[in-house]
Amino acid sequence: MGGLPLWRSPLSKASDRRGQAVDNIADVTTRDETLFENPQFEHYESTSNIQLFFDLFFVANLTSFTNSHEINSSSIPSHPELSSYIGFFCILWFTWAQVTLYDVRFATDSIIERIAHACHFGVMVGLAIIGPEFLAEDDGWGPLQQLSLILMVNRIVLFCQYGSTLFFTWRYRATRLPLMVVMASLFVAAVLYFGLSFAFYRRTAYDAYLAWYVVAVMEVGVNLALAAHWRAMSFEKTHLVERLTCLTLIILGEGIIGLTKTIVKIETYDLRFTSADIGSIISAYFTYQLYFDNVRMEPFGSVHQQLWSILHFPFHLALALMMEGTNQILLCTHVVQDLFKLSAPFQGEATPQVGLIMLNETVHTIYERFPSTEAVINEVEESLHALLEPATNATQEETLANFQLVLRQMAKTVIEGYGWEPPKAVAEEDFSGYANSIVSIFNLTFGYFCICVGLVCLIIGVLTLLSQGDGYSRMRYISIGANILLGLAITLLSTMVLTDAAGNLGTTPWTLPALSLILLTLIILHHIAI
Repeated sequence: MGGLPLWRSPLSKASDRRGQAVDNIADVTTRDETLFENPQFEHYESTSNIQLFFDLFFVANLTSFTNSHEINSSSIPSHPELSSYIGFFCILWFTWAQVTLYDVRFATDSIIERIAHACHFGVMVGLAIIGPEFLAEDDGWGPLQQLSLILMVNRIVLFCQYGSTLFFTWRYRATRLPLMVVMASLFVAAVLYFGLSFAFYRRTAYDAYLAWYVVAVMEVGVNLALAAHWRAMSFEKTHLVERLTCLTLIILGEGIIGLTKTIVKIETYDLRFTSADIGSIISAYFTYQLYFDNVRMEPFGSVHQQLWSILHFPFHLALALMMEGTNQILLCTHVVQDLFKLSAPFQGEATPQVGLIMLNETVHTIYERFPSTEAVINEVEESLHALLEPATNATQEETLANFQLVLRQMAKTVIEGYGWEPPKAVAEEDFSGYANSIVSIFNLTFGYFCICVGLVCLIIGVLTLLSQGDGYSRMRYISIGANILLGLAITLLSTMVLTDAAGNLGTTPWTLPALSLILLTLIILHHIAI
């Protein structure tokens, strides 16, 4: 067995059962174009180890970014945490996609290719470093400039990789033009990213980062359009479908990691395992089943495959946000249940004296379960003591103020103990503003959760339709239609944030179990239709 070559052609060899043999390495001076019309590339039959290793960098990036940008604190109405999450995911996904589109068609195992992958790993590490400071409100110019340069480096490496493929396939007319167009798009993108870095360096246009998303979409669009037009550039006989399904599994796995952390946090403060906890786990499992039961690994139409592939961007974004929303809805359920307990001493026909005794017990229970500062605890104990043993000259206004302070601080302790934070702009003493900000955060969470759950169901239906083969039964189309219609219906539930209905539905422990039942219904319809 020979050693690892410095450089290797992506074309099939005579010993390979696939494709035509290529006797010699291409020479850039070759003139005979009539004999070499149909290049055959040596494709991996399945995802290679180095590609899986690259995927691990994706999930590491997503996990670290999610931990530093949890969508449970916001500045209404701009929602910077949600917008930064979507923006970073866009950059991360399209960077992964550009590398993957090259790997599934032209990747080989050589020293040069391993160096290129090392550069891509470095790019992913760079993204992980920038992630916590991405679109930061305080002096965020530096990270934006660095991110532009990181994206530029990634495109330059890909430009060199496509250049290597062009060198080995120069004798084939079918690959010259499309490869040169791809290289041109990568070169233009690298120049644009480099130019954008100066906008951040000179601090002239903070919103220039929006150009990243436009450039990234256009790059991938050019690549897919060329693959649709030139057969030599197509994804036929590649493992692109497997790469996308692997990424789906990885995003689900990242969501499960976040879900288990959330459940551990909840169990630290609340030892009860509720229907919401069970529903969150079952929902994740049923989402996995619904997607992978509908995935078709066999080859299907080229245009359909490319539409199927690009639809995985909104699908993966919706899936990631759905899992994050599940965590926040689960936390919210426990927050509301604990807040209801705060008012328990004053429910029913208990006398004021009995109510104060129960309030005293509630205060001690809350501060035994949840962490707080010494200053807050001392303030609460002082007000509670004034309620239990009022001074002879205490006024009604002072008693009411002490009572409100105790309830207010306990509510803040519970809410912030579970990880929800109000915007920094809300004054400490403004409890009305504090409460309104928490409601706004919940409405944001409920809104994007419904939209993303609906999109996941809807897009799975569309993906199934695109990958369908001949001979689909009427029941199969009914199953696909159910996915799409239920997805639309769930998406429309997001309009409930305009009324009080969102609070009634989103805070009940049965929200996530209800989602599990919907997903189970879609799975049953799928298996009946087979």
